[in-house]
This record gives sequence, C-alpha cells and structure tokens, in this order.
Amino acid sequence: MNRELPGTLMSIGEFSRYSGLSVRMLRHYAERGVLAPAEVDEFSGYRRYAPGQLQDAGRVRMLRDSGCGIPAIAELLPLFDSPDMLRLRLQSHLDELKAEARRVAEQQALAVNLLGELEARARRLDVVERTFPALRVLYLRRTVADYPSEGALWVNFRGPVAELTSHDPEAFGDLGGATYFDDEYRDADVEMAIWREYRGASVPDGYEVVELPEQRVATVTHRGGFETISEATATAGAWIADQQRTRTGPIFNVYVHGPGRDPNPENWVTEVNVPIAV
Repeated sequence: MNRELPGTLMSIGEFSRYSGLSVRMLRHYAERGVLAPAEVDEFSGYRRYAPGQLQDAGRVRMLRDSGCGIPAIAELLPLFDSPDMLRLRLQSHLDELKAEARRVAEQQALAVNLLGELEARARRLDVVERTFPALRVLYLRRTVADYPSEGALWVNFRGPVAELTSHDPEAFGDLGGATYFDDEYRDADVEMAIWREYRGASVPDGYEVVELPEQRVATVTHRGGFETISEATATAGAWIADQQRTRTGPIFNVYVHGPGRDPNPENWVTEVNVPIAV
C-alpha cells in the first residue's frame, strides 16, 4: 500500500475523476476502511486525497473488477508491499473463481436443459402398463456415494464388456439398465446395480449372472438428459397412486439410447420402470 502522501491534496471530485472510482464508492470505501482520505476537514467534513493515493485507488479498482469483495480488497491491498504473499492469495482467489465458474456453468447447462424440457412438460408423459420380459444379465451391484456415481460404475463395466465381447461378439444383447434398491430417495450411500443382457458363460470377478424375472411394470419414457428424469419417476408414482396399484419391487431404468451410444443428451431415451402387482 502506498503510504507516502506528498503533493497538493485533491478534492474528492477531482480524485474521483483521476482514479476512475465514483464519489459514492470512494465514500463507501472510506467508511469500510479500505481507502481512507488523506485529510477530512473537521468543520466542513470535506474529504481530500493525496496524489500518491491514486496508485492504491487503481489497485482497489483492479481487485474489485477481478471479483474481490470489500473484505478481500481490505485484506489484499496491504499485500502489494509483499508480492510473494499477494501472489499466493491471488492464486487462491483465482481457484475460487474457477470453482464458481464451474458451478455457474453447471447451473447454465441445467437451465438450458429445463428450457428445452418446457415443451415436453406441456405434453403429458404417458404411462404404459406392460410386461417386461425375463432377462439373463451380467450384473454389478454396489453401494455408491450418490446417484450420479452410477456413471463411474458404467466406466468400470466397460472393461469386462470389452474383454468378453472380444472372445464372443454375441455375448451381450441390446438391453441394459440400472436397478435402485433403496425404498426412499437417498442423498448418499445409494444401493444400485447396473446390468446388461448377457448370453455368455464367463463371469468376471466382482460380477454376477442374474436371472431377472418377467415383471408387470408401469413404464414412463424419458427423453433427454438425466437432470430431469425425476419427472418421469414422479409421473409413474402418481399413476400408481391414482390407479391404486401396488409397487412390488425396486424401480429400474432401461437405457434405450444413452451416453454409451451417443454423447448428446438431447438424443437419450430412458425407460423408467416400476414393477406393479398384476
């Protein structure tokens, strides 16, 4: 911080013109102890600034424009006399800005997705009652941190699928999905299984071959990214309640056209299935 205040003192208006900070903001900074005037007339209350304070004013403006609030400006301004410490603190601020940018980008993506879903929301999602066929599947059941962690399970699944397919190109069928075993929605420690229709004989370590039974299900087809898939689940739940039907097993999704085939979420098609009593 510039502590030398030589030269003729300037009125707050003149200092404002040269510093690029409005009179209102100069008064605000002074009240917060960030950039105090060099002199305040005890009778008139007029504030005067020294030419040497213009450098500090420029630094305040740069810190403000880089996203620093007043507490951060007050902390960082004296550190211009200690460049190493300032560099570390500015790097920390930059890391915070990057994290905030990622959060905003995620919120923007969700907002775009929600806008795209407005038309779909205007159309009533249909519930189809059908019989889901019995399936023999390669099955990986785990308790994971949260629902988005399902993606990591599918990444792990790719290795065994590639290995088994290299020996038998016909080992897998077209159907794949995920089953969710918790009766309630959980914020953490979610028990789920991912699976693919399987005709092969080999069973990799940590996996199972499971015979899924034929089931009567209420199915809602969701189109788009997974951010709004809860609408399909809610639609199925409302239908079951309205029809006075009974859920008989864990909800499961079938990924008709998903991220494994197409990176564009606009093209994804997921069937949400709720097993129901006949």
